[in-house]
Amino acid sequence: MKKALWKRKRVWLLGLLTLFIAFVLTQRPVQIILQTAPNTPRTLTAEPAITAANLEEWEGQKDQIRDNLETSLYGRFPDHIKLNIIDRKVLPGLYFDKTTRIETIQFGLNNPANDKHREFNFVLVEPAQSKPDTPLILMQNFCPNHDVIPVSGIPVPKNISFSCSGDGVMNDLMHYWFGRYIVSPPIKDIMENGYALGVMFPSEFIPDSPAAGSVELDAFFPDIPEDSRPGALMSWATQSVLLADYFKTNDEFNKIITWGHSRYGKTALLAAAYSDKIDGVISHQSGTVGASLFRDKLGETLSDIINGYPHWLSKSAKAYIEKPETLPHDQHHLLALIAPRPVLLGNARRDVWSDPEGAFRAARDASGVYELYGAPSLMQEKLNEFDPNTNLSFWLRPGTHGIVEEDWPAFLDFLNFHFK
Repeated sequence: MKKALWKRKRVWLLGLLTLFIAFVLTQRPVQIILQTAPNTPRTLTAEPAITAANLEEWEGQKDQIRDNLETSLYGRFPDHIKLNIIDRKVLPGLYFDKTTRIETIQFGLNNPANDKHREFNFVLVEPAQSKPDTPLILMQNFCPNHDVIPVSGIPVPKNISFSCSGDGVMNDLMHYWFGRYIVSPPIKDIMENGYALGVMFPSEFIPDSPAAGSVELDAFFPDIPEDSRPGALMSWATQSVLLADYFKTNDEFNKIITWGHSRYGKTALLAAAYSDKIDGVISHQSGTVGASLFRDKLGETLSDIINGYPHWLSKSAKAYIEKPETLPHDQHHLLALIAPRPVLLGNARRDVWSDPEGAFRAARDASGVYELYGAPSLMQEKLNEFDPNTNLSFWLRPGTHGIVEEDWPAFLDFLNFHFK
C-alpha cells in the first residue's frame, strides 16, 4: 500500500515538474536565452540612416542627435552639475604583489539650482611605477568599492544594503552566474600592462532600484521638467564625464577610457558621447539602450527596460514603448557620436538577450562616420572576427552574460594597441 502511494506521489511530482519546465520554456526571456547569436549578421541597414556626406556636415548634426537622445530616451544631460573633492587619502604600502598603490577619494556632486548634494567614494588604483602618460580606466561596478578592491582601508558605503563581500551567498552567485571577473577585475594584470583604475559604485549617487532611484532623481533634479529629467543612466554617465574633466583639468591623466559591463556598458558609451575628454570606451554586453539597435530587434526590448528598470530612462521614453521604430534615432547614432575615438563592443554568443547582432549592425552603420574622420572603422564581416587594431572593434566569445577569464585579455589587446 505504501509502495503504491509513493509511486502515485512520484507520478504527481514528475507531472508537476514537467508542467513547470514547460511553463518556464514558454517564457520569452528563457526562449531568447536558449538561442545563439548568428555569426553572420543580417544585411539590414540601420534606420534612420546617417546621411552626412562629409565631416563638416556630420559635425553640424551632432547637437541635434544629442537632443534626440535626451528628449526620447535618457533625459537631459545635466551639464550644470558640479563636482567637488571632499577628502583624499593614500593607503600605506603597496598591494597586489606590490604592483599597485591605492588612493581613496571622496567626491561631492552638487546641483546649484537647488543646492542638493550627494557624496560618493572613488578608489584610484595605479601601477607602483606609474608614469605621467599612464592611461586611466574609469570603471562603474555592480558591487561596492570595497568588494571590487578587496583591501583594508577602502570605505564602505553608508546605508547601502547590497554587497558582494567575502564568502557569502551573493558573492558565490555573482561568480557562478556572471563569471570570474564580475566583482573584481584582474587588477595585477591591468597594473602590469600599465593602466590605472578609477573605481566607483554608481548607486551611491543614484540608487539602482526603481523606487529609491526614482525618489532620488526627483529630489536631485527638481529644476528639470519631469518629462526631460535625466534617468539613472544619464546621471551615472554624468559622473564619468565630471571625473574625466576633473582628472584632465588637474593634469593627472591625459588619456581616459570608460569601461562598463551591461548597464554600465550603456553609461560608458553615453559618457563618451557627451565628453571629448573621454578618449576611448570598452562597453561590454551593453544591449538595449546601449549599443544594440531598436529596429528589427532581438532580445530585450524597450518595453522590458521600462517595465523592469523604470528609473533608468526619462519618463519621455514611455511614448516609444509600443513603437520604438518611431524613435528619431537608433543606437548607431550613439556610437557615431564617439567617433573617431576607439570603441570596443564586447559580446557573448549565447547572450542573445543583449543582442550581439544588433550591436554589430549598429557598429557597422556607425563606421561611415569613423571613415569621415579617416579613422579605421569596423573591418569585420562576421561577429567572431575580432580585430583589436581598429577604432571600432567587436569582440564575441562563447558563453553567456558576464565577465569571464577570456574577456580581459581581449580588452587589454585592444587597449594596448590604441593607448600604449
